[in-house]
Amino acid sequence: MAKYIRELLDLPPQVSKGDFVLNLAAGVSASNASATLQNYVVTPQLEACFDQALGFIKSAVDANSSKACYLHGSFGSGKSHFMAVLHLILTGHASARGIPELAEVIARHNAWMTGKKFLLVPYHMIGARSLEDGVLKGYCDFLAKTHPGVTPPPIYRSAALIKQAQQERQRYGDERFFSELNQGGGSDDG
Repeated sequence: MAKYIRELLDLPPQVSKGDFVLNLAAGVSASNASATLQNYVVTPQLEACFDQALGFIKSAVDANSSKACYLHGSFGSGKSHFMAVLHLILTGHASARGIPELAEVIARHNAWMTGKKFLLVPYHMIGARSLEDGVLKGYCDFLAKTHPGVTPPPIYRSAALIKQAQQERQRYGDERFFSELNQGGGSDDG
């Protein structure tokens, strides 16, 4: 006997445009963490991705150095959800660390994660005027919210300076431009 999909799956009667969009900063908040995890499905591919991500973070911790990586995927592929769950795992959220499909991954990484505190800065790029604006403003806003009273790091706007340098290089030519630029001194070590 044939069945309808609605008889096999618990589907909402109506879906709106933004129903499955996760705002990372909101998704990892204490009030929304359970909702973020409630319907998260860990596939074998995601299990491997969590293992790889935690391994990458471990390598940075072991080397005591900053490292960066790039998470890419098409719109709606689950990048924000992945980062939200990773965030919750790193902060020790019991439900995130208790996802059955991630039990082996968590066990493999538990020793080095235990007792560590990570500065995790969740924010969205939506509404940012530039990458720098989104990253640096997001960082400063996060620090102001989570560490009030702490002096924010100095951030310098370089776009106008670079534009002026490009204009001067065009106006004076390479030889004169670099000659003037190099009069400031410094060493010849590159």
